[in-house]
Amino acid sequence: MRRLWLIKKILELIPTREKYDRFIQRFFGFIFTKLKLTFPTKAQLYSIIFKSDSPAGKQFDIYLLYAIGISAFIPILNSIPTLNTYLSIPFLVLEWILTLAFTAEYLLRIYCAKKSVHYILSFYGIVDALSIFPFYLAIIFPGLQSVAIIRILRVLRIFRILNMGGFMKEAYVMLMSIKRSLRKILIFMMFVFITAVILGSIMYTIEGDINPQLSSIPKGIYWAIVTLTTVGYGDISPITDMGQIVASIVMILAYSIIAVPTGIISAEIIAADLKRNKLIDKDIEPDLKEPESEPDNIINCSNCNLTITDKDAKYCKRCGAPLDR
Repeated sequence: MRRLWLIKKILELIPTREKYDRFIQRFFGFIFTKLKLTFPTKAQLYSIIFKSDSPAGKQFDIYLLYAIGISAFIPILNSIPTLNTYLSIPFLVLEWILTLAFTAEYLLRIYCAKKSVHYILSFYGIVDALSIFPFYLAIIFPGLQSVAIIRILRVLRIFRILNMGGFMKEAYVMLMSIKRSLRKILIFMMFVFITAVILGSIMYTIEGDINPQLSSIPKGIYWAIVTLTTVGYGDISPITDMGQIVASIVMILAYSIIAVPTGIISAEIIAADLKRNKLIDKDIEPDLKEPESEPDNIINCSNCNLTITDKDAKYCKRCGAPLDR
């Protein structure tokens, strides 16, 4: 019964959409009133925060990118001892300001999103949450503060802001190619691991009693992995003639092994491109092709004569002038 009571209390802490909306309206409404500003409506906030086809939305996204870049470089600069000695307090103050700003932005995104749960569970929603939570957890667990570097992932929004959807499409092709070849890669990695175990055992058999660097089979496996991946740290090296012969064979073998995963992924990428081109030739809309706008939605900007195909666009994405529809 006590567990059920505890679960019930935890569920009661989760606000409903109505309660959350009232909280946002009161909290941010109070702040905007103090600043002598008018708190925007949900539709206005959605246009500014989630859209970039208006001057206000594009300006918001540009400022957001500046803030993300600064917040991502703070942990990097703060890790330098000389800078940390003299600028640790300014870094801390600036990081607090940016974290509070990102927190406000995250709360407003949930508030004005048409489907708040969909945004929270989306890729960008998870990245936005991870960009602020480590800083608050660092108050209790100081070691987590450096994890805030994950904020750099928010720079991916630049693809949407600058209309670089083609890059995201190509990244999706590569991701799907890796996913489709995952089974082959796992089998290949298992083969490499078994090969490393066998070679490490052979090297231990040859030099285990002579070379103190190869005093056990695990050390021999470590040497084989380092050699097969062509890293070659040099901390362990054979000293006998037979050991050097085996090492030479392993080094030559490594060049052929490294090319295998590259070929597997490349073949999948080529297959995806051929499939997409075949679908385009047949006038079939492929999964990876971006949907085109209807011909009725095409309009030219009266100011700069830019052709606009987005049916929801109200302002020109080049000059910001209002569109006559």
